[in-house]
Amino acid sequence: MSRDFRTNVRYAGAGWGAARVALGVVAIAAPPVASRPWVGRDVDTPGGTVFAKALGVRDIALGGGTALAALTGRGFAAWALASAAADIGDTLVTRHHWPDLPRTRVVVAALASASAVAGVVLTAADAVASRRTPTPDPH
Repeated sequence: MSRDFRTNVRYAGAGWGAARVALGVVAIAAPPVASRPWVGRDVDTPGGTVFAKALGVRDIALGGGTALAALTGRGFAAWALASAAADIGDTLVTRHHWPDLPRTRVVVAALASASAVAGVVLTAADAVASRRTPTPDPH
């Protein structure tokens, strides 16, 4: 049985949010695993660990809010765009410090950029799907 376009968009949004939650959990539970590709050995310092765990909490909050909004249909655009904005910020900050970061920064920047694009595309797709799906008549 096929789902309608709006349902597919919402499930994709929920999956995107859930992936962000998973990244956040890894960042809290194993900071070096999540952050070494981005910041290198600095993650092994107390400051690097704090940084990784704080970003983990951020990602759990953004991902959880995005997934819940996608599944309920309430506030999805706001959550998706907030998540995309965080990813754009991560990408820009990474680019600003490019020469001082490990080579694996390329992967991190690519993933953050792709996630930002996903957020914008999912927001646009949800808006299109909302216009295509008639609102039920309460009478």
